[in-house]
Amino acid sequence: MSTSTAPIDAGFFARDTRDVARDLIGVTLRRGDVAGVIVETEAYRDDPASHWVTRPRTARCMGETFARLYVYRIYGVHLCLNVTTERGRPGAVLIRALAPADGLDVMRARRPGRRDRELAGGPARLVVALGLDASWNGRRFDDGLVWTTPRAKPSVARGPHIGISRATELPWRFMDVASPHVSRGGAPRRARPQAARGSA
Repeated sequence: MSTSTAPIDAGFFARDTRDVARDLIGVTLRRGDVAGVIVETEAYRDDPASHWVTRPRTARCMGETFARLYVYRIYGVHLCLNVTTERGRPGAVLIRALAPADGLDVMRARRPGRRDRELAGGPARLVVALGLDASWNGRRFDDGLVWTTPRAKPSVARGPHIGISRATELPWRFMDVASPHVSRGGAPRRARPQAARGSA
C-alpha cells in the first residue's frame, strides 16, 4: 500500500523545474486503484535536449503552462509522461520510473511477462502500467491523477540525462538511491552532493 500523505497542489509545479524534479522523488502517483512511488525524474527547460528547442510546436505547453500533463510519443511507438513546470519560462519534468505501490495485479495484466521491478521501471513502461494514452496530453496534472507527498523523503542522487545525445552533461536526472526500480540498472549508491536549489 501507498505511504503517502497530503495531495500536491498546482503551485508545487510553478517552481524551478530542477527543484520540482528533485522534490517529486518519493511522491506517490495514483490513477484509480493503481499507484506507484516516483523514483526517477529528469528536468528539461530551454536546454538543447528540451522539446521546447527540438519540438517547439509539439511542446508549446512547456512555455505556456505549469501543472499540465505533456504526453508525447517516442520512436513512433512509446508514450512518455511529463508535467509542465515554472511560471514564466519553459519547463517540464519527465517521470522516468515508478516503484509499484498499489494495483500490482492490474499492472501485471497490462505488462504481462515482466518482472515486478520492470512493471514501471522506465518512462514508457510506467505509462502502460498506469493505463495512460495520448488523450491525456494537455490535461491538468490532477485530472484523473492524484499526486501525494511522502511521509519520509528518500535519499536522492543526481546525475546526467540518459537516452539523449544533447546536453548530456547537465546533472538534471534525479533518483531514489535505494530503489531497485530506477531505470538502466539503478541509481548510484553514493548520492552526488546536492547543489543549492535552482542551480545548474
